[in-house]
Amino acid sequence: MATVETGADSSQRTARIVTRFDERKTTAAAAYLLDKASGKMPYIKLIKLLYLADRESWRRYDRPITGDRYVSMKFGPVLSTTYDLIRREDPEGGSPWSKTIVTSGYEAKLQGSADLGPLSDVEIEILDEVYQFTEKMDRWRLCDLTHSFSEWKDPEGSSTSIPPEEILKALGKSVEEIDAARQESVERRHFEQLFGK
Repeated sequence: MATVETGADSSQRTARIVTRFDERKTTAAAAYLLDKASGKMPYIKLIKLLYLADRESWRRYDRPITGDRYVSMKFGPVLSTTYDLIRREDPEGGSPWSKTIVTSGYEAKLQGSADLGPLSDVEIEILDEVYQFTEKMDRWRLCDLTHSFSEWKDPEGSSTSIPPEEILKALGKSVEEIDAARQESVERRHFEQLFGK
């Protein structure tokens, strides 16, 4: 589980927006994007597309697709756990990610067929829109685009956390809307714990 906390108004709130990383759903989203790109793309571009999709899902539905933790890095916002999956070696090939996606040099490649079962219709719609919007952009233009987002802060050679609250704030959500998203995330996590999801 990835738990993200915000520093904003932390003295007034005990609850934080809580997200749970979903490797199957993240793998499905990445595989869907790779399939649209003829099976491969630079992994930095893939991470940017997944971030844009999560950001759009936060804008529309107050929740992400991947449930990943976000960090500011030199080339813009990054999905932290997804980045680790891309960079790690898994000789056993047992995880959903390693069964579906391999990294060769700086490229992510789709191997086999993607299981899109974990994705909802609205999530696929967001992925389609993100892909169409960025289809002509190379990875560096995408980095420039994500540098323009106000939730990204220059980490000066390191990395810093991006709480979901900061993304919602950057998207123009009101304090009340952010509070509602926070409460919904806590309730959703409680439901998942109760029913073992």
